[in-house]
Amino acid sequence: MLFEMPLFAGLSAERKVWLRANLSEHRLKKGDVLMREGQTVTHHYILLEGELLTEKRVAGRQVIDDTRTAPVSVAEASLLAGMPLPLTFTANTDCYLVSLTESVVRTLMNECESFSKQIFRSMYGRISAYDMFILSGEKLAALGRLSAGLAHELNNPAAAVSRAADGMRDALDSLHRATRALVLSAMPAEIMNTLDAWASRAPPAIDATPQGALRQSEAEDRFAQWLSSYGFEKPWLIAPRLVAAGFAPDELEAVAQRASRDQFVAGVRWLAATFEMRFLSEQTWLGAGRISEIVKAMKSYSYMDQAPLQEVDIHSGIEDTLTIMQHRLKHGVVVKRDYDRALPPVPVYGSEMNQVWTNLIDNAIDAMDESGELTIRSHQEGNCAVIEISDTGHGIPADILPRLFEPFFTTKPPGKGNGLGLHIAYRTVVLRHDGRLNVVANEGGTTFQVRLPLVHRHAAVR
Repeated sequence: MLFEMPLFAGLSAERKVWLRANLSEHRLKKGDVLMREGQTVTHHYILLEGELLTEKRVAGRQVIDDTRTAPVSVAEASLLAGMPLPLTFTANTDCYLVSLTESVVRTLMNECESFSKQIFRSMYGRISAYDMFILSGEKLAALGRLSAGLAHELNNPAAAVSRAADGMRDALDSLHRATRALVLSAMPAEIMNTLDAWASRAPPAIDATPQGALRQSEAEDRFAQWLSSYGFEKPWLIAPRLVAAGFAPDELEAVAQRASRDQFVAGVRWLAATFEMRFLSEQTWLGAGRISEIVKAMKSYSYMDQAPLQEVDIHSGIEDTLTIMQHRLKHGVVVKRDYDRALPPVPVYGSEMNQVWTNLIDNAIDAMDESGELTIRSHQEGNCAVIEISDTGHGIPADILPRLFEPFFTTKPPGKGNGLGLHIAYRTVVLRHDGRLNVVANEGGTTFQVRLPLVHRHAAVR
């Protein structure tokens, strides 16, 4: 089987005899470790029978990388490069292997062209596979961070809906009791018409400033004292809802003068209970709407159930990205848009381009320490759509710019990034979409410019 492998098929009969005399045989039981990650490699192994499992330590834990099934060459790249082994090899079944020393391998490389070519092809394949492994890991890590942010973003409206739904049960009971008391009080029709008109009017705008909150608290205290003077029990529960609806004691005073005490108390409690139900219904509607908006954006962001390459409105993808990244924007980032709405649809791999927007926007937010102005522009230049993402951060030093898109290059502290976000964006724009990704930096901030052809050369999109 050894000489049937492409690696050794080109050897002369004399060299085959020589090779048999210069190899060592090994047998492993299932579970035996052949080599461990990080160790120095002294031999080139060829698996002739069985299967090897490869694992790599990632973020402090062992992660399965691949399986190698016989016949296959093992560890030649680390041996020839003199580099520590990047993987741990464990027998997944009983295995039979042969090994060659480094001197034997180098003799074969010098004397046999076919052997050298197969070695380099194998090394290239390993490097490409490892590159894809690292990139896939980064994409999964980015997805994990995005999912965590989405979970946090969904939690707020979901909690609001839950609180409102829970409050509705008590509010419905209060409204039922208030309605019953109102009926039993025999409220005059003209006063009931006034209360009904009040219940239908829109509440005033909320003043969210600290001064506004203080004024509202003072108004609630005054209202509660006024209600107490009319014999209301627990007026502090009623006053906040009436103040939020825009009422003052003066408005209710006229009703108090025209109705009996029981009628007035029943009417005010019914009015407050009605406002409470309306408020909770509004909170439920807003929370459910926010959840629906996030889910819709996420579905569009991932382009579920759609063709991989299609003509899309590039602005929709950017807006979907901004929606699902709201958890990173809301702490102090102001988003400004300067879109050319006349820009025609662009043929792209939708979910992959959305990851580009995610990486570029995420990088811009980090550059501004989560506080600044993020500007997104779009326009057409010739046969290209141009999208610019600018931040007001500290800029990028000139000596770093040439290395910005290199894999694993990062200026962030440990734990904040591994230098693959911009590399993935570059690969996606340039290699997948035949576009260009450039960067312009100065002390006033940084601008990333993405150019995407309006006609994709790899496929005709109609």
